[in-house]
Amino acid sequence: MSDSLADTILAGAANCSDAVEQLVEDLVTVCHQELLGDLVSGAAVADRFTALGRVRAVIDAEVGRTAAAAQAHDVLPYTPQTHLQREAHWSGHDAGAVVTAGRFVERHPELATLWRSGQVSTAVVALIARGLRGLTAATEEAFLAAVLDQLPRLSVRSVRVLLARTLDLLHPQDAAAREQCEWDRRSLVATTHGGMTMIAADLPGVEGQAVMAALEALADSLRVAGDQTTGAQRRADALITLVNRAASEGKLPATRSGLPVAVTMTVGVSEADRVAAGQPAGATSDLTSDLSDGRDPRAIATGGGASVTLADAALRFALCAGSHTGVLLDDRWRDRSDAESPRSGPISVAMGSTRIRPLAVGRTHRFATPAQRIALALRDGGCVLCHRPAEECQAHHLTDWADGGQTDLDNLVLLCWTHHRQVDLNRWRIVRNPDPAPDQPYWLITPLPRHRWRTRQPHAPAV
Repeated sequence: MSDSLADTILAGAANCSDAVEQLVEDLVTVCHQELLGDLVSGAAVADRFTALGRVRAVIDAEVGRTAAAAQAHDVLPYTPQTHLQREAHWSGHDAGAVVTAGRFVERHPELATLWRSGQVSTAVVALIARGLRGLTAATEEAFLAAVLDQLPRLSVRSVRVLLARTLDLLHPQDAAAREQCEWDRRSLVATTHGGMTMIAADLPGVEGQAVMAALEALADSLRVAGDQTTGAQRRADALITLVNRAASEGKLPATRSGLPVAVTMTVGVSEADRVAAGQPAGATSDLTSDLSDGRDPRAIATGGGASVTLADAALRFALCAGSHTGVLLDDRWRDRSDAESPRSGPISVAMGSTRIRPLAVGRTHRFATPAQRIALALRDGGCVLCHRPAEECQAHHLTDWADGGQTDLDNLVLLCWTHHRQVDLNRWRIVRNPDPAPDQPYWLITPLPRHRWRTRQPHAPAV
């Protein structure tokens, strides 16, 4: 065959049967199809996708069957798994799964039929093979007899649960030892990547179920029609809400330094002016100077010493969230090219001629007063979107304080942490009802379409 793709696939495998060579030719033909040309209907593309997904399992099954035969006849220079890694460029995980599954189904032809017809995946077959390792042939047969009919409908996770239950029934005395092992394995680790924090937890069974039950319940309470969030996103919001609730109620212990748990956000006046004016962030004009300067006007520093750069929505949130400590630094000295520029922005005007560094910590003069909080709780009842209790909410300025918005009841609305963030990310529009009747809402709330999320729209002024 002259086709370069076929030549690549068959390189070093000149003794393939005619059937395999024909399979390669047919596969090359499929690969060269123009999906938007030869397949003119959406249904044809969808059916192609389904069929090719099933073909993968069939090919995996044939690879596994061939691996078992090759090992039985000792025709490979090294193990089948290593051969797939070296000659076919498979990962060790995928090669091990296919080889393990191939050996197992030699003893169980009914499972082999499901695998080779694409009704169960390689991952499921390999999981069963490994889960039943060390048990008798009679136990293997009993397990498969119990689950074979439903196996095509089960996920990998469901099969793993069935295997664990099988081992519990066969070896009930191991349950206590496993419980001890699971408790010792408990862990929670966090890593940062691209400005995000990834948390991975390994929790014992009972405790893990309790944590998930709490998160699911709280996540469900945060659900609002039209918010377009996924279940995973709501669970993340629920975790943050639990921590924020404990912090706001003073139930968290102090840090090792003796200070309350808090996140300090540091921002320069010039950067605050840019965000308040709705101007986009520009690229640096002098990278060497900015790096040697060591100052990032949008960086936040946490108690652990880590720092990240805030996007504009997060910065707006940080500067009006009472649960965070906002530190405003006077960095107007950085640009003296225009004598008026240091005092031209709304933040600069608000700060006046103060030269103290830091200029403000917490900025408590722009937070709602205790009396206003009581009035907001009576009027709004709680978060105006999801109705979380008032004590879990923050007072949000509909017109930003830096834009001239006043800290008065007509310009304040109660929002929980989750929906405060969503409002700052331009996911919702909240305006006063100009003439609310007794049975009408005080606020008019509408979700914004997805295409407007990335474009910050100025808030309508309170009326």
